[in-house]
Amino acid sequence: MHKPYFQSFIMPIFYLYFDIQTLIMKKIFILFMLASNLCQAQTFSNTNQLPVPNNNSELMIPIVVSGLQNIDSSFGIGALCLDISHQSASDLIITIKSPDGKEALLVDTKGGNSPGFPGTCFQENGSGGWINLAVPPFSGSYFPQQTINLFNDGSNPNGTWWLSIRDVFVPGNTGTFNYVNLTFMHNPPYRAAGSGPCSAANPGGCLCPDSTATDCDLLPDMTASALCIMNDHQEQVGNIRLGNATPNIGYGPLEIHGTNTCYCDTVLVACNIGVCPDGSSPKELINQRVYHRSGNNMTYYDRPAGTMSYHPSHSHVHVDNWADFSLRRSTADPDARNWPRIGNGTKVSFCLVNLGDCDNNLGYCVDSAGQVLRKSDIPNSDFGSVTGCGSSQGIYVGNLDIYSSGLNGMGIILPPNACNGDYFIVSITDPDDNMLEVNEDNNWVAVPITLTLQSGGTFPDAGVNFTVSVNTVNFTAVANNPDSVVWHFGDGSAPQTSVGNTISYTYPGPGFYVVQLYAYNSCGPTVTIDTVAVLPVTTFISEHEALGQVKLFPNPATDGFSLQYSLMMKDDVHISMTDMMGRKVFERVHRSQLPGKHQYEFIKDAAISSGIYFFNIKTASSSYSERLLVH
Repeated sequence: MHKPYFQSFIMPIFYLYFDIQTLIMKKIFILFMLASNLCQAQTFSNTNQLPVPNNNSELMIPIVVSGLQNIDSSFGIGALCLDISHQSASDLIITIKSPDGKEALLVDTKGGNSPGFPGTCFQENGSGGWINLAVPPFSGSYFPQQTINLFNDGSNPNGTWWLSIRDVFVPGNTGTFNYVNLTFMHNPPYRAAGSGPCSAANPGGCLCPDSTATDCDLLPDMTASALCIMNDHQEQVGNIRLGNATPNIGYGPLEIHGTNTCYCDTVLVACNIGVCPDGSSPKELINQRVYHRSGNNMTYYDRPAGTMSYHPSHSHVHVDNWADFSLRRSTADPDARNWPRIGNGTKVSFCLVNLGDCDNNLGYCVDSAGQVLRKSDIPNSDFGSVTGCGSSQGIYVGNLDIYSSGLNGMGIILPPNACNGDYFIVSITDPDDNMLEVNEDNNWVAVPITLTLQSGGTFPDAGVNFTVSVNTVNFTAVANNPDSVVWHFGDGSAPQTSVGNTISYTYPGPGFYVVQLYAYNSCGPTVTIDTVAVLPVTTFISEHEALGQVKLFPNPATDGFSLQYSLMMKDDVHISMTDMMGRKVFERVHRSQLPGKHQYEFIKDAAISSGIYFFNIKTASSSYSERLLVH
């Protein structure tokens, strides 16, 4: 059956009209989607390459933004990507500032000696995590140290934004700014308030020393690093070169600010006069800034903290009396700060700058119990906002300043004709206690050193071994190269000089006697102090008293080590040493050893390679174990 003429004519026209309308609607939809996608993200850039100055001044990079609506959580700044080539990323502080003056810290002296920021993006959903905790090089996307959500507050984004790049270490490495892209988008990534690491802008992320408290001063805790000195010192004729590091293991940053009040001696002067009449630089009074957390609010107060002065040879400002290092001979006093000085360091003032941290310089951060700390062990790691060599300086939590032995002034001057022998390098951070800290008593270390290149001779080695038989004690001076050996027996009797290194002495009765041995030669005395127990025959010796005064030294050991212990009664002594797998590498048994003090020397050999070992000493009634590290 045929269709009517008009139907066969009209229907194609109708279908053609429908196809045209469909095509038009598709085009409109495509155009709408394109427009929508264009609105999803808009990027503004600056690609003018510029050198990054290393004189502690800011390089300000303008980013001109126009044509945008007010920005908030539905449409706002979502990412900032940049590329900076630099010899040391940890020299740089990078911030971004909006046209209305709000500022966010993107990254602050992180990355060690990695090559700058090669295509680094800062956004609140960074796949690389927090940039201050990430492993460099920083190629990828990271959470900035301070949230960029703060800009998305309904403000007008149009105008000039400023990227600030500051190289805080002077003189230092060089670099080049290559580009920056500032991107605005719909539904920018969001970081909840209070999340993230501790900072002045995020008080809720900060932990008080009392972990349950939320109202406290966040004080630094400045220490000294024994490992830095152990790893970096060199003896020369007449002096010792050394490295020195000052870690902050506290709860808040060490932060100081100049006050623009300067003196030449006691005369008030303008800080810009350059040179005092005596040729020195004027000293500027400084304040320490102490941060205080009160719930989710952060405040601070400033307190006087000494002086700073300009050092022409370094072309920057140093905090005065920041560190003191010296060569000393030990005494019976457990506080090395009281030991007599043999030689003094000439450099005591430093600029306070983050040049390392507790992870990248593992072993430099140690607590009062001797435990090595990582940044993860220090609750508020990376808290801080000021570092560098200008009028404002500081060391962040979990970070440290390092001056290597090759830098100007890093040495201890020895007296003419100094003697060879055993000494200690004693390093004290903040020796005048100008800074308020968590702990004022853990800022020093004493590192043993043996001098061998000096011309004045050698101190006599000295030690005391003894055995006890009723009231008579047989003493042996473990002394090499003495001209004379003088004994003080500790019972009020006159000192006696022995012929050779052995002497016997009968005490008037039972008791504990402090014995002092003085071994003399042209370099001076070496003094050894020990306690001798003379006990009645019927005295009962408990299990814990039978074996005492055990000492394994040095620990860590390099070429060899010594074992020292005392017996309170005649006993069999079993000495053994095992490795980490429990394999025995050394064993010695002494049958019926007499009471008294005993010492043995061990030389590192093929059986004792570098590693961790466990030393065990056992008697019939007691035992002692200690971990030994052999380099």
